[in-house]
Amino acid sequence: MSLSRKILLCAVAIALSALFVRLGFWQIDRHGERSAGLRGRAERAEAPRLEWTRPGDVPPDTAGLIGRRARLIGRWDRAAEVVLRSRTLDGRAGAELLTPFLVGGESGPVVMVLRGWLPAPDGLRPDLAAAWTDPPSAPATPIRRLGSRVFVSSRDGRGGQPLRVEIAGRAHLAIAGLDLALIREETALDPTPHVLRADDPPPDAALGPARAVETDAGPHLSYAIQWFSFAVIALGGTAILLRSSSIGRAPPGGKASSGSKTS
Repeated sequence: MSLSRKILLCAVAIALSALFVRLGFWQIDRHGERSAGLRGRAERAEAPRLEWTRPGDVPPDTAGLIGRRARLIGRWDRAAEVVLRSRTLDGRAGAELLTPFLVGGESGPVVMVLRGWLPAPDGLRPDLAAAWTDPPSAPATPIRRLGSRVFVSSRDGRGGQPLRVEIAGRAHLAIAGLDLALIREETALDPTPHVLRADDPPPDAALGPARAVETDAGPHLSYAIQWFSFAVIALGGTAILLRSSSIGRAPPGGKASSGSKTS
């Protein structure tokens, strides 16, 4: 291998290793941010419960609310339930229910509540009536107290392709994730930026628990170790390649030939 090629190979290896190390530290930073967010959420969970009983009680944003618990008074809007499609529970196909709750009554602000999971063989059309203990008598149910609920992030990826599915003679929006902007576009609802996760239902209820709120810092540390490993492999592999090239190269010239033998 020529000297110029060796220099080029070393430069590429060093550049790649520097990139891998930078990506490793980026994952460490993300781990720290995620851990700090989880600690803040745990602290907020111990704060006094919020009471939203009138329309004016609902704040305009979610600042400092992720992880807080709340008690609401108002009405469910069962007719406008949104289906979060293709969600599994214990290996079973199903969907989760995102139900509007009108704080304070019929004209109150709309808060979306992730109520739980229902089985659905196609992951799209659960039996929504099974999630209620009383039959729907009107588009909005009577005034109710909504017990302790915990705030979750409304940024659960994109909602994907919106679908309209007919369930028990009524059309419902079915989306792939918590996407409040898509709900505003596809329905007459104007939800606040808050999403609440309902407390887990009783074990014998038809409605299963919704996804649990994440309590771990994610795989960022393992990703960081992978990037650091790539950096070591890039430098070590280059060193081995250069050494192999040097060893395999024959020395210049050969053994001096002896003069011809004279008698």
